[in-house]
Amino acid sequence: MDEPPAAFHVASDKDALMSTPTGDSQHTMVTANSYADNPRTEWNGALIEETSAFRSDIELFYNLHTLVWDRRLGQTLDCRNDATTSDVDWQSNQVPELDLTNQLRFTDGTEATISQQAIASIERPGLLIRNTADFADDRERTIFTVSKLGITAHDHEHHEAEQTATVRHEDDCDVIVAHDDDDYRYIAFAQERDGERRFDGHRIGIAGVSDGPDRSTWTEIYEQNNGWIDANETATGDLDIGFGIHCDPSVDSAGDADSNADRNTVEWLTAVGFGKSEQAAVTHAREALDAGYEAEKDAFVDAWEEWHETVTTAPTGDETIDALYDRSMTSIKTAQDGCCATIAGAFKPHDMTYKFIWPRDQVIIVQALLAAGATDEAALAVNWLDRTQITEEMYDDRGIDRRGTWWQNYYTTGESHWRALQLDQVGGPIYAHWLLWSETDGDGFLDDHYKMSKRAAAFLLDWDNGWGFPKPHQDPWEEVWGHTTEGSAAAIAGLRCMAEMADKKNESEFADQCRETANTWASNFATYCFKTNTPYGDHYVTADKPEGGSGPSPDQRPDAAAFMAYWPWNVLSADDEELISTVELADDTRWRAVDTPCLGRYPGDRYTPTGRPEDGGWPLCEAYADMVRWQTGVDENAVEKHLTESTEWTTTADLLPERVDGDGTVAWNSNLQWSQAMYILLVESHARGEPFGLAPAE
Repeated sequence: MDEPPAAFHVASDKDALMSTPTGDSQHTMVTANSYADNPRTEWNGALIEETSAFRSDIELFYNLHTLVWDRRLGQTLDCRNDATTSDVDWQSNQVPELDLTNQLRFTDGTEATISQQAIASIERPGLLIRNTADFADDRERTIFTVSKLGITAHDHEHHEAEQTATVRHEDDCDVIVAHDDDDYRYIAFAQERDGERRFDGHRIGIAGVSDGPDRSTWTEIYEQNNGWIDANETATGDLDIGFGIHCDPSVDSAGDADSNADRNTVEWLTAVGFGKSEQAAVTHAREALDAGYEAEKDAFVDAWEEWHETVTTAPTGDETIDALYDRSMTSIKTAQDGCCATIAGAFKPHDMTYKFIWPRDQVIIVQALLAAGATDEAALAVNWLDRTQITEEMYDDRGIDRRGTWWQNYYTTGESHWRALQLDQVGGPIYAHWLLWSETDGDGFLDDHYKMSKRAAAFLLDWDNGWGFPKPHQDPWEEVWGHTTEGSAAAIAGLRCMAEMADKKNESEFADQCRETANTWASNFATYCFKTNTPYGDHYVTADKPEGGSGPSPDQRPDAAAFMAYWPWNVLSADDEELISTVELADDTRWRAVDTPCLGRYPGDRYTPTGRPEDGGWPLCEAYADMVRWQTGVDENAVEKHLTESTEWTTTADLLPERVDGDGTVAWNSNLQWSQAMYILLVESHARGEPFGLAPAE
């Protein structure tokens, strides 16, 4: 390895993710990445990365490498660093079994193909991987599995990892089991080949240590490149672990002479068990091996197919569109942690994490779930919003009493992470509650969360600036404090939703107060949020009177979030001249990708892989713009074209990212659930002939 230990665990895109819709592994999140699809790295390999269990904000291992040592050549190749090509995919649109392929080429020109299929177990918290290595001949080799452990919780960016790992030699099985410094989270690794469950060499090393008895397993196997492991039994620190399978054509897997053995193809299983005790983790790994891959896969496939039977079948009849619709539904369900809410995305841009729950993202996901008939999942998400609402006197860094609101985002435990005030994360949950009630005609849902919505509405009513508009707050992109266009529209929508629910509960005075305040704010909307004669023309902006934000100024630039003022917030009408003026600017290449019809957040956006403005766009932003184009008549075919064109903006596993480059290539941050939700919503809206989920009008 030619870089310090950071190269062993790097922030990366994720081409696919995997969990189960039922059972114990709903708490297990597995992601896979093909570096060949990322132009910003020289690697061409694929591997399983950043796997977590129990909750999506708890890491357990950062990656799972497969390496091959060739005795004749004295060469060790790693699937990520040395593959010539790779691929990551799902088994199907509805079954997220991971399928990874790496092609290796040795110095003598011979090639090998390493294939892996991975599933999470329905019956136990664990992961089972079926591995196949196909070689050009049957010379002597050793295949190694190496994993960088990461048994951490919460603050991934700054946590100092401390784990303890031990090798257990049981009567019929070798197991490496590790736990965190809280002695609470355990992970166990085991393998099986031809019925044998022993390691041909094993090591527990300290990551980043390049020599001495504590040297890392990566150094031992990859860098020292001699095909041997200096075995040890235990270590404590920031650990990596590894174990081998010796492939000798002259003997069988039990070590008996076998001159006729065909070792061109090697097959084995790798099991990973999770648990809250050492024995539980070991038991779960062993049980997965006992069950075998086919039985585990059958249960996995059945669970996913049964779940898809409970939701809407992709409605268009267009094979390409319906495939992405199904994949988007699978992705959202996969990212729904067992706590009942959906993480924003299973990836790490700029070495931070999206494995948090944003109330705003949750609201849009609820909208998409209801459009697709996934009422149970939508109800669980609204219930999560109810559970996490701030109900006591509590002040943030600006001295704002946040009773009735939500924090900016959360760990899946329900503990807060970032804490800024965003009004789309106050009005939005009221809207999600209203939409759940109105789409199901379920007064039970109305009653269940009425207090939640009323508390949020009370906060909004008190957030009037005294001049008929909401006080300042943070924008949805989390960069600017001011009178934001999208946040103010969400606050208006939330009060209008509350008014309808209050009417139903015979609280007419409160309903009138909500409705009147919303209408006053709406009447002043353009005064605050629409600007003329800017460098871009006349348009709605990010925010009035902004604090923060980079150039161009947030009150002088158009912003794609403004289109949400039409849908779903329904504050602006389709014939609003200012809205039309804004969407007509969305073809300006200063704002959109040059070579693909994908709109960015705003011109000059620096939230990019390089931290500088780059040509490119965000699929979710283009979705909001295309809805406005369709409904205003600027382009009546905009949504229909979007559904086809956006299928080009996907990962190797056909999942939509957060951002694409100027030519439509995935730039980073794959499988953003907000992006998947927008695709579902456009498909459903197009099928209905009208936008799904508009909030109440004036």
